[in-house]
Amino acid sequence: MGEKNNFSKESLLLKPVAKYFRRKSFRWQREELPFYEHRVDLYGFSRVNELTIAVELKLYKWQRAFEQAILYQLCADHVYIAMPVNSIGRVDIDLLKTHGIGLLAIGNAGRCRQILGSEQSTVVCDNYKEIYVNILTNGEGHKW
Repeated sequence: MGEKNNFSKESLLLKPVAKYFRRKSFRWQREELPFYEHRVDLYGFSRVNELTIAVELKLYKWQRAFEQAILYQLCADHVYIAMPVNSIGRVDIDLLKTHGIGLLAIGNAGRCRQILGSEQSTVVCDNYKEIYVNILTNGEGHKW
């Protein structure tokens, strides 16, 4: 039997994931960015490499996260699913790899690490990306 998950709600995953991406140069970030009928849990932009990331946080339901991540490839260069380390064993890594979606694990101590890297989205729409980068850099995002 695995170790119990210390995360009682998805929002508790946000801080470690945001910190992880700040270290990777994604200094412009926004939570809950609307995209069609969904909300991207964390959207980030790096001026260093002019790339964007979208992250879907889930405690257990990785299949639902996968459905949302596929959609987020339209608005971000790289897309990730972030889950507690204890839930990672249920994830179909091969399916994520096939679709270029990255996977992050958050340990009970709040440390975030990459399990699977994200591939550059081949369907990202420059229009969406430009709108979101403008939102982040014109005062509606957090600059770290």
